[in-house]
Amino acid sequence: MKVRKLTVCHTCRARKLGCDGKRPSCSQCAGTKIKCGGYQYDLVFIPSQLSIGPSTKSKARKDGKVGKKRGDCPELRTSTSTDSSDEAFQEAKPIVKPDAAPVRPSLAWPFQDIISLVVQNFSPTVLSSNSAFMNWDVDIYPRVCGAWIELLPVLSMTRRYEMALSSSVKALAVSILSRGRNGIAPISDALTAHCSALHSLHDSLHHIAHTADSDVLAVAIMCLMISELILPTAISSSAAHAAGLSDLIQLHSPEAYSSGPSHRIFIGLRPAMIIHSIRNKQPTFLASYEWRTIPFQHVKANSFHALMTEATAIPSILVDIDQLKYGSPNANSPYAVFEALKDLLDALVKWNVSFQSLTNKPSFRILGKGPEKAHVWFPDITTANSMTHYWTFWIMCIVYIRKLREDYPELRDKELLISGESPESPIITEVAIQMSTWIFQSIEYLVQDEMRLFGAISAILPTRIAYQFLRYNHFYDQELISWCERVIHGIRDRGYDYIAQYILDDDGV
Repeated sequence: MKVRKLTVCHTCRARKLGCDGKRPSCSQCAGTKIKCGGYQYDLVFIPSQLSIGPSTKSKARKDGKVGKKRGDCPELRTSTSTDSSDEAFQEAKPIVKPDAAPVRPSLAWPFQDIISLVVQNFSPTVLSSNSAFMNWDVDIYPRVCGAWIELLPVLSMTRRYEMALSSSVKALAVSILSRGRNGIAPISDALTAHCSALHSLHDSLHHIAHTADSDVLAVAIMCLMISELILPTAISSSAAHAAGLSDLIQLHSPEAYSSGPSHRIFIGLRPAMIIHSIRNKQPTFLASYEWRTIPFQHVKANSFHALMTEATAIPSILVDIDQLKYGSPNANSPYAVFEALKDLLDALVKWNVSFQSLTNKPSFRILGKGPEKAHVWFPDITTANSMTHYWTFWIMCIVYIRKLREDYPELRDKELLISGESPESPIITEVAIQMSTWIFQSIEYLVQDEMRLFGAISAILPTRIAYQFLRYNHFYDQELISWCERVIHGIRDRGYDYIAQYILDDDGV
């Protein structure tokens, strides 16, 4: 049995670092200028009338004979000390309570240390020199992905909603520590912290007057949303948070998010709101012209956000398709929906041409051979996000264009060529299969340790769409489908239960 050492401080234990046990502060904490968590443990003393040694009770064997435990062997008894002082020490020996939660001391860390834990586990790190990237002759710089996470230290100074933000950040921190089978925090602690944060957030949502108030609360909601991507909770939970984010952002005009910290928070939360709108087939306010343009009037959108701007049209198209399917009187005409899909596909193709022209270097490379052994590798996480989501949206357009042309034969007379081929062409099918395979081959890159939580979260929608397409359109290739399912189970084994559940779920997009 592994014995927990009492000479390791709580801070080093939570951070999985070596500790020399010095007091009052260990060398590890002193060197990094972090407040040492100390060595306090809940201790109990065993009363003298209770035995803490091995039981001497005889144990019956299957053959009916009575066996003795090793402690009853004469040669072992002769080696036992008979010193009365040793016996007294054994009777009063303090032991650690077995049910003491190892992570609870971490909740007493200074708040800035908890923020540091969250940032370090969310943001991708610099790639090592032996990475496949270094063969591309590209410059690798450290950067924080998810602009909102950079502002946590600044937002933590806000007193108005201090409790809502701190409880949400702590809930995310405990969820991170509890992730996976080897998590150092009990799931019960993570759920308790999460519920406490929900109550604090609920109490803070009644009086919102300024954009700064919305910024703090939006970041608090985002922390809880990510926490639920780690915890094995219901799929609908994060959708509720996404709806809350949308309502919170709309309390202010688009101009309020065109510069400063509010802009950085907006661009950090925007992809999550768009993806959840696609997932739940709910039109988003972000598709309006004002919200597509005004927040980027001072700071130009990068390639990924330009792609997400085009994707804001997808939820409304999905709603129109469902209304046509169920014969809703408010449904747009099949031709109008078909034209919307055609325009979206054209916009995606133009985006890809523009993105590839930004650099003379390839946007990705395939390392290895064969579906199972090959991996798609990217020069950086932004490129990985951009390409996997481009493939995803392209596949969705092809699937729904085909469906419309199948349900409404008159649309087949409308000329539509994709790379010189009709949407139903086997060549287009092969392209979609190839893109789906690339998405699954990108998982190794996205969920590697260096990509942290941000990389794994980025894989949610692309992996789901790719799996659905292969399962329904390439079902006869059982070897490929089995490989995809092994990749999904590998995601769960890394501690991302929600992501694996989301990919396999049959509801929604």
